[in-house]
Amino acid sequence: MRTTSNRRGISVMLVLVFLALLLTLWGVSYRQVASALRIQSVRSQYTLRDQGNLQALAQGLTLLQSGVPPTDPYVCATTIQMPSGTQSFTLTFSSAEPDIWTVNSTATQPGETVDPIPGTFAPPTQ
Repeated sequence: MRTTSNRRGISVMLVLVFLALLLTLWGVSYRQVASALRIQSVRSQYTLRDQGNLQALAQGLTLLQSGVPPTDPYVCATTIQMPSGTQSFTLTFSSAEPDIWTVNSTATQPGETVDPIPGTFAPPTQ
Protein backbone atom coordinates (compact mmCIF):
# COMPACT_ATOMS: atom_id res chain seq x y z
CA MET A 1 0.00 0.00 0.00
CA ARG A 2 1.20 3.24 -1.06
CA THR A 3 0.07 6.41 0.57
CA THR A 4 0.06 9.70 -1.25
CA SER A 5 0.80 12.97 0.39
CA ASN A 6 -1.00 16.22 -0.23
CA ARG A 7 2.38 18.01 -0.05
CA ARG A 8 3.82 16.85 -3.37
CA GLY A 9 6.21 19.37 -4.95
CA ILE A 10 6.94 21.30 -1.76
CA SER A 11 10.70 20.92 -2.23
CA VAL A 12 10.52 22.40 -5.72
CA MET A 13 8.52 25.30 -4.38
CA LEU A 14 11.08 25.87 -1.59
CA VAL A 15 13.94 25.87 -4.13
CA LEU A 16 12.09 28.41 -6.30
CA VAL A 17 11.39 30.68 -3.31
CA PHE A 18 15.03 30.41 -2.20
CA LEU A 19 16.27 31.25 -5.71
CA ALA A 20 13.94 34.24 -5.97
CA LEU A 21 15.11 35.51 -2.58
CA LEU A 22 18.77 35.00 -3.51
CA LEU A 23 18.39 36.80 -6.84
CA THR A 24 16.58 39.68 -5.14
CA LEU A 25 19.39 40.09 -2.60
CA TRP A 26 21.98 39.87 -5.37
CA GLY A 27 20.16 42.56 -7.37
CA VAL A 28 20.02 44.92 -4.39
CA SER A 29 23.70 44.43 -3.58
CA TYR A 30 24.63 44.87 -7.27
CA ARG A 31 22.79 48.20 -7.38
CA GLN A 32 24.59 49.39 -4.25
CA VAL A 33 28.02 48.42 -5.61
CA ALA A 34 27.29 49.95 -9.03
CA SER A 35 26.15 53.18 -7.38
CA ALA A 36 29.29 53.33 -5.22
CA LEU A 37 31.49 52.78 -8.29
CA ARG A 38 29.73 55.57 -10.21
CA ILE A 39 30.14 57.98 -7.30
CA GLN A 40 33.83 57.13 -6.96
CA SER A 41 34.51 57.55 -10.68
CA VAL A 42 32.82 60.98 -10.66
CA ARG A 43 34.89 62.02 -7.64
CA SER A 44 38.12 60.98 -9.35
CA GLN A 45 37.12 62.94 -12.46
CA TYR A 46 36.44 66.01 -10.29
CA THR A 47 39.86 65.61 -8.70
CA LEU A 48 41.59 65.44 -12.09
CA ARG A 49 39.58 68.41 -13.38
CA ASP A 50 40.37 70.60 -10.37
CA GLN A 51 44.01 69.60 -9.95
CA GLY A 52 45.40 72.23 -12.33
CA ASN A 53 43.17 75.02 -10.97
CA LEU A 54 44.25 74.28 -7.41
CA GLN A 55 47.94 74.38 -8.31
CA ALA A 56 47.46 77.64 -10.21
CA LEU A 57 45.60 79.16 -7.25
CA ALA A 58 48.40 78.05 -4.95
CA GLN A 59 50.92 79.85 -7.14
CA GLY A 60 48.71 82.94 -7.15
CA LEU A 61 48.38 82.97 -3.37
CA THR A 62 52.13 82.48 -2.97
CA LEU A 63 52.70 85.42 -5.31
CA LEU A 64 50.19 87.52 -3.36
CA GLN A 65 52.25 86.97 -0.21
CA SER A 66 55.16 88.83 -1.82
CA GLY A 67 53.21 92.07 -2.21
CA VAL A 68 50.30 93.84 -3.83
CA PRO A 69 49.59 93.48 -7.57
CA PRO A 70 50.50 96.58 -9.62
CA THR A 71 46.96 97.07 -10.98
CA ASP A 72 43.44 96.19 -9.89
CA PRO A 73 42.41 93.84 -11.47
CA TYR A 74 45.67 92.20 -12.43
CA VAL A 75 45.69 89.32 -14.93
CA CYS A 76 48.56 86.94 -15.58
CA ALA A 77 49.05 83.38 -16.84
CA THR A 78 50.87 80.37 -15.44
CA THR A 79 51.65 76.96 -16.86
CA ILE A 80 51.00 73.85 -14.79
CA GLN A 81 52.49 70.43 -15.47
CA MET A 82 49.67 67.88 -15.24
CA PRO A 83 49.54 64.12 -15.89
CA SER A 84 47.83 64.80 -19.22
CA GLY A 85 50.50 67.36 -20.22
CA THR A 86 51.07 71.06 -19.64
CA GLN A 87 48.10 73.36 -19.30
CA SER A 88 47.95 77.14 -19.09
CA PHE A 89 45.78 78.92 -16.51
CA THR A 90 44.83 82.58 -16.26
CA LEU A 91 44.98 84.12 -12.78
CA THR A 92 42.93 87.22 -12.00
CA PHE A 93 43.73 89.23 -8.87
CA SER A 94 41.04 91.72 -7.81
CA SER A 95 40.32 93.73 -4.70
CA ALA A 96 36.92 94.88 -3.46
CA GLU A 97 38.35 96.40 -0.27
CA PRO A 98 41.85 97.53 0.68
CA ASP A 99 44.06 94.62 1.73
CA ILE A 100 41.42 92.02 0.77
CA TRP A 101 42.24 90.29 -2.51
CA THR A 102 40.48 87.55 -4.42
CA VAL A 103 42.28 85.23 -6.80
CA ASN A 104 40.41 83.44 -9.59
CA SER A 105 41.86 80.75 -11.82
CA THR A 106 40.47 79.68 -15.19
CA ALA A 107 41.90 77.67 -18.04
CA THR A 108 43.50 79.94 -20.62
CA GLN A 109 41.50 79.88 -23.83
CA PRO A 110 43.33 78.95 -27.05
CA GLY A 111 44.64 82.06 -28.78
CA GLU A 112 44.35 84.22 -25.65
CA THR A 113 47.53 86.15 -24.87
CA VAL A 114 48.16 86.99 -21.23
CA ASP A 115 51.35 88.22 -19.57
CA PRO A 116 53.24 85.46 -17.74
CA ILE A 117 53.14 85.30 -13.97
CA PRO A 118 55.82 87.50 -12.38
CA GLY A 119 58.29 86.18 -9.85
CA THR A 120 57.16 88.65 -7.20
CA PHE A 121 54.86 91.58 -6.56
CA ALA A 122 57.48 93.29 -4.42
CA PRO A 123 58.44 96.76 -5.67
CA PRO A 124 61.87 96.92 -7.30
CA THR A 125 64.66 98.00 -5.01
CA GLN A 126 66.54 101.16 -5.91
